[in-house]
Amino acid sequence: MGAEVSSGPVATAGAERHQAHATGGATTAELFLCIGPAASCPSTGTVNPTPPYQPMLAMQFGQTWTGTMDAYANDSSAITGTISLEDSYNGGPEQTYCTLNVAAGGTCAASVGTTMGTAVGTHVLTAVYSGDATHAGAVSAAVTIVVSQETTSESLVGTPNPAVAGQVVTLTATVGGSYAAPAGAVTFMYGGAVIGTATLVGNSSGTSATATITTSTLPVGQDTISAVYASTTDFASASATMTETITPAPTGSFTLSVTPEPATVGVGLGAALTVTVTPANGFAEDVNLSCSNLPQEAACVFGTPTIAGGSGATTLIVQTTAPHSCGTTTPYFLGDGGGGGSIFSRSNAGVAMAGLFALFLPLRRRRWLRLMIAVVAIAGAAPMTGCGNCTDLGTRPATYTIEVTGTAADSSTTVSQAVTVNVTI
Repeated sequence: MGAEVSSGPVATAGAERHQAHATGGATTAELFLCIGPAASCPSTGTVNPTPPYQPMLAMQFGQTWTGTMDAYANDSSAITGTISLEDSYNGGPEQTYCTLNVAAGGTCAASVGTTMGTAVGTHVLTAVYSGDATHAGAVSAAVTIVVSQETTSESLVGTPNPAVAGQVVTLTATVGGSYAAPAGAVTFMYGGAVIGTATLVGNSSGTSATATITTSTLPVGQDTISAVYASTTDFASASATMTETITPAPTGSFTLSVTPEPATVGVGLGAALTVTVTPANGFAEDVNLSCSNLPQEAACVFGTPTIAGGSGATTLIVQTTAPHSCGTTTPYFLGDGGGGGSIFSRSNAGVAMAGLFALFLPLRRRRWLRLMIAVVAIAGAAPMTGCGNCTDLGTRPATYTIEVTGTAADSSTTVSQAVTVNVTI
């Protein structure tokens, strides 16, 4: 009777294909093995002795072997007992992988051909028949299997690519084999320095594994990254390189907005504007505010002249000056929105009368007359200059464009915003 050693299902093997070669208790043990899976070496089922299988086989780690072991009496009589598959690994003592009953036949566990006897090195395998009360034991001819490291390949990618300086980049190395998933660690390097090391994790394919690290310290430029998989007992070494593009981070800055735009203010009055500073790209410096291109005899005053941390808002008052006598701040009149009557000098009685007359006019005509009164007041003040009096015309009614400027405390960034201011009577 016979038995199999295979990674496949249970199958029986008989002695009927063997002819009697002698009489008495002599027996023969046979062992036929092959490396698979391959067309000539099925991964399951009985392996027939034809075509003949060589006594010396070679395989890479991760491949499997399968085969058939038989024991029979040379006189074709029935035998009992067991047959065992044994291995001497690298010249060491024999170890038994599988023992089957020769009368019943059967199949060794799948692990025999996929994990046992597959370590890198030299395996000398034999089939050993135990013998029974009337039959002698027997040992088959040896089949030697030389197992070498499995060849590997490697790929490396970075995500995202390109990336901004300081951004987290994920580096993923994939190491593949032909028959099994490589195990061990991958070392990631840049410019000869180690970025990090990660352990391979097997993928669903069963023949590849990945190792992943993250980094945010790569310098600006075209960075050549390498991933090195060091050889292990079972897998050959592999390496891969890639170029990760790192672009400069945007310079921290801020934006400046001023509302309303345009602004309207009566002569002699102040316009209230809102100045808002908004940071960008991590800007966090204090911002100092100023204004320029102001009309004649106008001033600007900030509620908060410095915006702390580069983020916030404040009020800007653009103050104008009404016409007035030299040496005094009392205005002849205020522009529209002044909320009160005009004040004139004693010598401008005629102008004052015109102002009183205007009070009795319909409201829709008063604004028109306001301009006339202002002209008369200014014109009336001119002749008095020669009598020891003079008139300061203040801020002329017109449309102006002023500049509001924000300057970072470290002077790295300056932003200006043009604002239109209409000064009216």
